[in-house]
Amino acid sequence: MSSLQKLTDTELIELYKLKTEVENAANSRIPLVLQFGYDTKYVYHLVRLMGEVEQILKEGDLDLQRDNERLKAIRRGEWTEERIKEYFAEQEKLLEQVYIDSKLPYSPNDVEPKLKNLLLNCLEEHYGSLEGCVVQPDIAVQALRDIRTIIDRVSDLL
Repeated sequence: MSSLQKLTDTELIELYKLKTEVENAANSRIPLVLQFGYDTKYVYHLVRLMGEVEQILKEGDLDLQRDNERLKAIRRGEWTEERIKEYFAEQEKLLEQVYIDSKLPYSPNDVEPKLKNLLLNCLEEHYGSLEGCVVQPDIAVQALRDIRTIIDRVSDLL
């Protein structure tokens, strides 16, 4: 008996739907590859992501509108395949150096307290005051709630 024969009707229908979705997604870009020699949408996203990485590493910020014209030109197929290969080779070397030179910390330092403070300030700004907005239940009350949740979950087994 083959593995497909072991599937239920519902599982077979889901498998067919998934197969169809994958085929449709792959086939939708075939005209781009035939027309331009490469998938312009795929290259567009790769170039966009590499530019965003460079911006973040160099400036610690991100301007999503910065490379719009270049990206639109790529989507229109105005870049040759050779130009794209050259761009990626140059960009790979550049990003390695930019990563080494970046002033960004390797990992976040004491971010949680800063984020909590920012959140509280935003809530206070929005509501005018934090009274009644943020409720911090007593530790014992929370422990009792946790116990109740566990009991409810395993009550069928008892």
